[in-house]
Amino acid sequence: MENPIARQKSKLMRAAKLISILGKHGFEDLKSKITNKDAATVSSATTADQPPLFYERIRKVIEELGPTYVKFGQTLSTREDLLPAALILELKKLQDNVAPEDIDIRSWLENELQLEDLSAVFQEIDEQPFASASIAQVYKATLSNGDLVILKVKRTGIREIVTSDLLLLKDIINLLIDYYPLVREINLPDIFEAFEKNIIEELSFQHELKNIQQFARNFSEEPRIKCMQAYPELSTDSVLCISRIQGFRITDSASIRSQQLDPEYIIDTGLDLYLTQVLEHGFFHADPHPGNILVTPSGQISFIDLGAMARLLPKDKEHLENFILYFINKDTDNLIRTIKRMSIRIHIKNEKVLERDIQAMFDMIAAQSLKELDVKAVFSRFSKILNQNDILMPDHIYLLVRGIVLLEGIGRSLLPDLNIIDKVKPYITKIMAKRLSPPYIIENILQSLQQLQGTLSAAPKSLIDLLHKVEQGELKFRIDSQELSGLQQQQRKDSSINRLLHIAGVLFLGGCLLSGVQQSTLLGIPWICWILFVFSLIFLILAGIRKMRIG
Repeated sequence: MENPIARQKSKLMRAAKLISILGKHGFEDLKSKITNKDAATVSSATTADQPPLFYERIRKVIEELGPTYVKFGQTLSTREDLLPAALILELKKLQDNVAPEDIDIRSWLENELQLEDLSAVFQEIDEQPFASASIAQVYKATLSNGDLVILKVKRTGIREIVTSDLLLLKDIINLLIDYYPLVREINLPDIFEAFEKNIIEELSFQHELKNIQQFARNFSEEPRIKCMQAYPELSTDSVLCISRIQGFRITDSASIRSQQLDPEYIIDTGLDLYLTQVLEHGFFHADPHPGNILVTPSGQISFIDLGAMARLLPKDKEHLENFILYFINKDTDNLIRTIKRMSIRIHIKNEKVLERDIQAMFDMIAAQSLKELDVKAVFSRFSKILNQNDILMPDHIYLLVRGIVLLEGIGRSLLPDLNIIDKVKPYITKIMAKRLSPPYIIENILQSLQQLQGTLSAAPKSLIDLLHKVEQGELKFRIDSQELSGLQQQQRKDSSINRLLHIAGVLFLGGCLLSGVQQSTLLGIPWICWILFVFSLIFLILAGIRKMRIG
């Protein structure tokens, strides 16, 4: 079990480093907030009109803070719909390049894998890593049977660093929400929550191993793809042994030409395989940038780095199919209906305005030729419409949109005239054919009958429970209405004023009734009467003040 004292100590040490770096790069205002939360409120001018130098300083702070912050900055760099363009430009400069850690890889593997004779398993191991990132570094190796593999080795102490960084990041976000209006508007806590889940998954190589195995099973009958193979017997939570894919980046047009491959075929295949992951498997690559998609000399596509994968439930897949159908067909009403079913949170201020905004987006698409269509701009505009209506979609939707934008960028780098809408249309036909097929219709009918049977089975018990509550006088009705709530609130306020006036009247009458009592007087009126009159006046004044406050 993790020691909570050690955890907090680590967090405090990282906080001290954060404060030092903030001061170094000129963020004295935010530094003062971290060290003294009672300080005066920071200026709320941290908006899109800040000079580029401000955003450059933000990037430098993130780079110096280390791997967790760099990865979070890279996550934010994909949200052009939320952040100023100048800040996005700086965040895109963040690179996950870290100097390699000095490790005696042979002795390290012997200890980690508990091998007495390393040479019995490995024919050859490169002593120096060929790639190094924030969480792991990667070595080339050859197994004793001749298989070419790579060894992904986790950095020493990275889990502790990331855990303390996540705790601190959460505190910083809460602080920024209090002092910067921009942060409150972009749902930063929701973005952080999804990021936290993904980076914790990346820290577990056993999790990535299972992803690789499932991905390979999903495409076991697909000849156009080259899947990585995992070696569970040579993998732990700190080292991952997987097959080495011999290939080149999908954007490497020179290599594509030298292997006499058709660029259009490569793009069509890559996009088709990605859509298959999404719409058929419901298990898709969360970060398909050019470095994570390789092409083999024979023209097969290979998706690598499967640490972060997105999953869809069957209902999610159905909603997503509806979303694509209605979006491509520009069906505004059904699109809004589907968005409502998909959303995690929704607060539409004016549904007519939402309809007009979506229709205006469709009109913008129709006004452009498909070859000139900027998919990234379309998705950015659509995302802004969602944000304006406080519509929060599931994380897998944002990952999917990012994936499509990345793939479209890859496609246009090879085929400038790429028409991605035409590439997606065959899937629309597939969806429609599937929904009109007898097995799908029968399955839907059976599901509906099953739900109906469940409802009818539960109906008698529900009715008996309802009648029992009526008999016991326990049945209560709750009516939510803004007008009714306002009337109830006004009634409570009026009752409060009436009570004050009632007390004042009672005290005044009491004073009048006691005026004939023989006792000490002031100006011929007994002292007790004066006291009651004063209290009566006080309650009358309170009633007047109460009236003015709610008037």
